[in-house]
Amino acid sequence: MNGKTAWPAGVIARYLTKAAEILADPEATVDVRRNRDFGHSYDCRGCGVGGSSGNDVEIHAKAQVHAETCRAIPRPTA
Repeated sequence: MNGKTAWPAGVIARYLTKAAEILADPEATVDVRRNRDFGHSYDCRGCGVGGSSGNDVEIHAKAQVHAETCRAIPRPTA
């Protein structure tokens, strides 16, 4: 993984999941976004789990904890 894959619009932080480490797949990430209406949110591109919080530090911690344990891989698009 070289970190050169473009991030989706609005993503302010990215955490590689356990699956990303095992498979060397830079698409298996947990993405953190800043929301207009309410704080921040995260969503896992592997399993779809997500959450939100008004606290910036809290949402990053939640996203990182999830990424460290998630072994789900993104569903193929083709």
